[in-house]
Order: sequence, then C-alpha cells, then structure tokens
Amino acid sequence: MVATLICVGLMSVSAMAETNVQTVLRGLVNPSSVSFSAEGELTVCDARGLVVVLKDDQPVNYVTGFDTEHWKSNDEGKKWYAVGPLSAIWSGSTLVVTDAGKVDGEETLLFFDGKGKADDGVKTNSVPATTDDAADKGEGNLTGMSLSPDGSTVYVCGQGFDGKSWVLAGDIASKQLKPLLSADDNGIETNSPMQTVVGDDNTLYVLYSGAGGKADGLIVRWDLATKKPSGQWTLPGVINPMGMALVEGDKFAVVENNWSLDQTNEGRVLMATLGEPGEAAIEETGVSLNGPVACGFGPDNRLYVSQLGEEFDKPVGSVVAISGLKD
Repeated sequence: MVATLICVGLMSVSAMAETNVQTVLRGLVNPSSVSFSAEGELTVCDARGLVVVLKDDQPVNYVTGFDTEHWKSNDEGKKWYAVGPLSAIWSGSTLVVTDAGKVDGEETLLFFDGKGKADDGVKTNSVPATTDDAADKGEGNLTGMSLSPDGSTVYVCGQGFDGKSWVLAGDIASKQLKPLLSADDNGIETNSPMQTVVGDDNTLYVLYSGAGGKADGLIVRWDLATKKPSGQWTLPGVINPMGMALVEGDKFAVVENNWSLDQTNEGRVLMATLGEPGEAAIEETGVSLNGPVACGFGPDNRLYVSQLGEEFDKPVGSVVAISGLKD
C-alpha cells in the first residue's frame, strides 16, 4: 500500500556555517506533525492515512488505515491536497493521533497502545458546531498537539469554522474533547491555529497561521486559568507560519510554510524572540525548505522539520534535521 521510506545522509548546508541540514526520512506524502516517543523515536504523520515511526533507523508504518480527505476539488471531480492524520504525540507509551481525514464535526482523537490499524484506537468524542452560523460544521483538521506537564491533558488546534478558531482540550483519562480557547471571543482576528506549545506558569503558546499567502501570523500566550490571552506577538514578514518549537526562555523556532493550495512554495526556518508583547524579533537561520509544515526538537537537540517537497500529493515529502539551533 505504501512505498518504502528511506533514510539518507547529508542533504545540504545552510548559509550559517554552524548549521547543517540532514534528511533523515523521505518518501512521505504531505507530511505534517513531527514528535518523539519516550525512546526518542521520530514520529511523523503522512497523508496516505498513516503514522510512521523511525525505529532503529528504519521507518515503520506504526498505525495505518486512517480516513483521508482532500482540501480542494473542482466541478470536474478532480481532488487535490490530501489530508490524513495531522498530529501525533506520545503520552508515555500511548500514541495520541488526530483523526483529521474525516469531515469537520466528525473528527476525534485516537489513542493507541501499540502498532495497528486506525480502527484499533480508542476515540474521544467529536466537537460539533459551536455557533448558529450555517458555515460552522464543527471542528476539523485537528492539528498541533502538545501535552500538559502532568500528562493529563492534550491541547489541539481546531481548523473548523474560522469565526471561532478554537483550541481544544482532550482529557487523557476520560477521553473527552471540548473547546477551550476561542481567539474570536477575545478579539483576536487572526485565525488558523496551527501549533500549541506548553509554557511555564500554566500558560499555553499558540501559533496562528493567518490567511493564505499573507504575512499576518501571530503567537498568542494564553493563561489557562482565566482562558484569556496574556500576550500577543506579530511575526513581521513571515508568511503562513505553521510550526513552532521552544528553544529556551521566550525564544522559539518557527517554520514559514508560505501557503498555497496550487503548489508548494519555498519557506524558511526562523527564530522568533518574543520579548515584550507586540512585535517578535525575527532572526534568519539561513535554512529554506520546500513547504515546511511542522517542527520539533529531538533528543539530540536538532530541530526536525517536515516538508512537503517539490509537489504535494506525491511521495516526495521528507523530514530534515537541523543542527546548530539549540546547543
């Protein structure tokens, strides 16, 4: 069903002398989230309806058989930009995956205690429409998960109705999924939440991508006790940021996707220092990729980034590891 994935060596060296980029996994279709198991195993979502885990330097199709859909279609029946599971995260030995290939309002989180099929997963509830707007079909394209420090809650970005832009919370024990943070209820017009990162003092950082092709992305720090934003930072000149990972303090790695539904575009790997709320300080790393999507630091302190490759819907996607950004 799925082509063999291949690990390869050094791909390129960026403009920064101390930073090099190595391809660690290739042959993926529209890869999205990257994360790591407790054993340090790279875990990647693939639009063919599977989650791939790199075990002993060999890719394993760990969970397969997820539903898939397409973001775009025309009157002639052509469909493009396939979507399957969009985010996977480990809670101890349990793998939590967003079942993002279903239609809005039917997606759930699935929990797996071992290798298998999507149907083997224990699921949460789905989240239906939260407004009376006819365009609101419920939450979908669930992505960007992170885990609370005590391991009780998983935070996930919803890509349902843009009039609410929900961040959801999933209770690990009860398997209940519910709306938690609404950008629009708090006067935040930028939509498309893409990634959550747990902060100190009961806070959650959320990266909002904004409108396609525009440099209107935003990082919001949420107070989880009050469910109110406690800081907001624009990302000047960054077009559709989709991935974010904490470096240290108030410094984050951010990947710019430069979104388009017709083709993949060149995007950058950047550093964003937040400082006082307002405008983040953006630093170039010198690394550019083809449609980078998500990122996460591995146990070796390298930043792992998934990229779509030269063309979406083809097995040309990959994951690269970038050294020299967090030492």
